[in-house]
Amino acid sequence: MHRQLFTIAALGMSLYLAPVSAHHAVQAQFDQDNLATISGKMTRVMWINPHVRWFLDVTDDNGNVTSWNISGAAPGAFRGLGINGREVFKAGEEYTATVALARDGSNFGYVVNFVLPDGRQLDLWQEYRSEGGH
Repeated sequence: MHRQLFTIAALGMSLYLAPVSAHHAVQAQFDQDNLATISGKMTRVMWINPHVRWFLDVTDDNGNVTSWNISGAAPGAFRGLGINGREVFKAGEEYTATVALARDGSNFGYVVNFVLPDGRQLDLWQEYRSEGGH
């Protein structure tokens, strides 16, 4: 009986701790010294924890479309800056983003800033820095 309780408790604890150990520093995945600026049509926004996600379709000079996945801080960090995703980011509109590129070379980046369709710029570099504990 004690062995079964111990096994159940150990399993429960491992499931509880797994998400904590899976989270890693942003700088481990993205290179703050390797920035790129991309422009494209917003196809989707995921305003959810643990990181806001934006998806842009970027069209090159030859008409080829590349889909980009951009990550950011948690929604609460943006709300603290007065940014509400539903009011600022809309699917179908054109955005320009500067991102710290993924270290694995994929079309994935961590947002440094956005230029909105109306020309306003949102500087989000402090959110990148705070995610890394700096």
